[in-house]
Amino acid sequence: MNDFEVLSRDAVEPVEPKREAETSPDAARRIRAELDGLLAELAEATEAVAYLEARENELVAEKAELARSLDEARRENKELADSNEAVERGLIQEAADAQRIAERFENALDAALNDVAIWRLAALCFGVSSVLAIGLMLAAFGS
Repeated sequence: MNDFEVLSRDAVEPVEPKREAETSPDAARRIRAELDGLLAELAEATEAVAYLEARENELVAEKAELARSLDEARRENKELADSNEAVERGLIQEAADAQRIAERFENALDAALNDVAIWRLAALCFGVSSVLAIGLMLAAFGS
C-alpha cells in the first residue's frame, strides 16, 4: 500500500493529494512578480554590500592615515619634549652662571666699598695732619 491509501483509510474524510504546483496564468504571474521583487531586493542588497565594502575600505585607509598622523605627532611631541628639556637645562646653566657672576660683582662691589672707606679714612687723616701741620707752622712762625 502506498502512503496515500494509508492516510486516506485512517482519516474521517478522504485526503486528497496536494497538487505540486499551480499552473494557472495568475499563479505564474504572481510567482513571477514575487521573483522579480526578490531579484530587486537582491540587487539592492548587492549594491548595499558593495557600498559598505567601499566605505569599509575608505575607513581602513582613513584609519591608516590617522595612525600615521598619530605616530608623527608622537614623534614631534617627543622631539619637542627633548628640545624643551635641552632648553631648560641650558636656562638652568645660564641662571647658575648669572648667579656666579652676580656673586663676583657683589664681592667686587664690597671690595670697592671697602677701598672707598679706606681712602676716606686716609683723606681724613691727611686732612687732620695737614691742619695740624699748618697750625704748628703758624704757631712756630707766630711765636
